[in-house]
Amino acid sequence: MSARLTVHFSGIPATHLAAVSGLAPAAAPTGDSTTDACALFGLSGPDLPLAAITYTHDFGTPPPAWCARLDPVCLMPSGATLRLLDLAHAPLADADARQLFERVSAAGVIPAVQWRQGAPHRWYVLCADAPDVRTCPPDTLPGGQIADGQPTGNDAARWQNWLNELQMLLFDAPPNLVREAHDLPPANGLWLWGGGLTPTIEQASFDTVWTDQPLVGGLAHLAGRPPQAAPKSATDWLAALPEGHALLGLGHDEAAPDRAAHWLTALQAALDSGRLDAATLQAGGARFELRRQGLLARLRRGLRRAAG
Repeated sequence: MSARLTVHFSGIPATHLAAVSGLAPAAAPTGDSTTDACALFGLSGPDLPLAAITYTHDFGTPPPAWCARLDPVCLMPSGATLRLLDLAHAPLADADARQLFERVSAAGVIPAVQWRQGAPHRWYVLCADAPDVRTCPPDTLPGGQIADGQPTGNDAARWQNWLNELQMLLFDAPPNLVREAHDLPPANGLWLWGGGLTPTIEQASFDTVWTDQPLVGGLAHLAGRPPQAAPKSATDWLAALPEGHALLGLGHDEAAPDRAAHWLTALQAALDSGRLDAATLQAGGARFELRRQGLLARLRRGLRRAAG
């Protein structure tokens, strides 16, 4: 069997994976998990069209026009400005997200756009004429301060006005009033980011891809490698891994210490038994290489399992 595996962890820093794995990076971090994922498929540079990529994951086909994310967020007062609060730790229920989406998309605030909802926290607008507007992803704002991430470009002022109008529509929306009554952050704002046209990926570097992550999944679709769902059991999946170079895209939850330990143990066993020829981990712009262990190390690991 000749099988290689690259495991990409989305949304976690390199220091976290180093801490839970005990591994040192093979090289200093050169970016973040987003740029790393794109680089795996040959995409690089500023202003990557991330919305078009995740749209492809959500809908199975690329967007037919310029596409941007317009995600629901919580905007909290912070001194003289506002701070963006990610709703991932208090996610919107599906029904609440649909109601909020319908409220803003039906209002006609932004002319000549098509709205699409890919997931509760992934909303899109499509525009036939690409606007001159540059944005930044919400997870790159220092301390969440939105003053550091306002749109720029010739069309930025118009888009900011539209965003302000949409914010007013969300302010007193029933799902937000209920959330506030339960001391949950309201989805009282929208964040524009990731705009662009669908990129062209010339050739896939991987024979197979498994992931539920929107960015990695969209890249795989565009590369002609529609992904399969991420496996639930590392051991069972590795036992049936086909030959070739596979990519496994995992999310933040799989990098929790207990889940990461599950994956690392299974990967190490697959390497030591020869079922895997090589295993590379990527997180936060850094690369980590798993190595086969010698007989003594394997015996020690077996004794620790027996004792546990």
